[in-house]
Amino acid sequence: MDNTDQLGFDFLSVPADGLEMPHDPQERGYQFFVKDREDAMARLKKRFNVMLNEPVRLKLFGWDQEFTGKLKLNTLLIPESKKDDVPLRLGRVKFDLRDIEYCFCTE
Repeated sequence: MDNTDQLGFDFLSVPADGLEMPHDPQERGYQFFVKDREDAMARLKKRFNVMLNEPVRLKLFGWDQEFTGKLKLNTLLIPESKKDDVPLRLGRVKFDLRDIEYCFCTE
């Protein structure tokens, strides 16, 4: 195939070679990824008893002030066990789950 044929390439065609990956236009790979991520977050919330992706007011050990905002997981990897660190963030403040003195949902 030369450069002039690229614009007319049919990306939805059935692969001619067995080594090519078949393309299914009905496949929803990204939606499955998002659903799996939401399920993993729900399991994480339940296992660690933390209010992820919810507006909270919290105080950290060693800090005099309280912080408010939406509590987020600060990593793409979801912790496997309670021995693992659970990196969190609230706005620009980054901390670990063990650093929380208290936390209240504001809704």
